[in-house]
Amino acid sequence: MSKLMLVVSAELKNICEHCGEVSQNEARVYINVTENSIGNRRNDNLNLSRKCQGCERQGKIRLIPRHGAPLSQNHCTEVDLMLFNCDGLLSVEYSFNGEWLAIMTSGREIHVDLAMGGYMDAIDGVEVSISNLKAKFVSY
Repeated sequence: MSKLMLVVSAELKNICEHCGEVSQNEARVYINVTENSIGNRRNDNLNLSRKCQGCERQGKIRLIPRHGAPLSQNHCTEVDLMLFNCDGLLSVEYSFNGEWLAIMTSGREIHVDLAMGGYMDAIDGVEVSISNLKAKFVSY
């Protein structure tokens, strides 16, 4: 079992820990959406459970809350965002989807779509810009 920290500066592809098969489809994971492992009667509260297309073994990912920090204007290099507890399935590629919450320096919350690699808008006469999105997984 491996734990990986998602580190972001500014959809998910996975690899099987058993046979090395890389998933061809991206999978979305959400901290507030859980599912049960296929063939398991216990309530594992997994955020992602997938069967490998290569070796047919089950892989699981659980997002662990309260690890990491928000990315802010003052900390715009690299920050730890979310801890992924991986069992049989390692995350190797991260794509920013369109469901992010940003808080302006004024305290106003805005929903931003980062699927195109960034965000730019004028809100209350203030230019808001999020760009140069990068993400990587590092061992924790």
